Amino acid sequence: MNTWLTSDSHFHHKNILTFENRPYSTLEEMNVGMIEAWNKVVKKGDLVYHLGDFVFGGYSKWIDILPRLNGDKVLIQGNHDDDKVVKRMLEEGYIKELHTVGMKMKYQKQNMWLTHYPMEIGLRPNKWSVSGHIHSQPNKYDNQLNLGVDSPLLSYKPFGEPLHIDELLQIMNDRTESITNQFLEMRGN
Repeated sequence: MNTWLTSDSHFHHKNILTFENRPYSTLEEMNVGMIEAWNKVVKKGDLVYHLGDFVFGGYSKWIDILPRLNGDKVLIQGNHDDDKVVKRMLEEGYIKELHTVGMKMKYQKQNMWLTHYPMEIGLRPNKWSVSGHIHSQPNKYDNQLNLGVDSPLLSYKPFGEPLHIDELLQIMNDRTESITNQFLEMRGN
């Protein structure tokens, strides 16, 4: 089993095409393109943490997308994810877990808070805010990681492809020395 993370797919959200200058001409092209990018890497039995704003619209829009995506889905609810619809998706088994605010996760000594909105947790080594919501905008701090599909952090990946947890770990490891130095400077060491 592999673990993946993503955010802000906004399936079925027509205006996101222009709001975020997504690389698609039509809504259907975007939906199909992101499903293909997802399914290229995510296999049956894999686990995907989606950090919110999954599908834009009601039950029929969600039911059009979720069965077409590989893997078990854990949803951190975003501001565009309708309460009643996501609860129904959970009840019907399309979502494995639902977290309305966020959750804490530990992987390879890294402590992560998975939320939709970026958190200011203080600049401390091995502590990370992993989120979406801000789309193509940069994060404020080095220990905030934006995993939205249109994040500059993920611009090297095919659009819509989730990030493998080991890739996330590498990003964290690449930033750890800088964060540690900033932390020590703040403490006067």
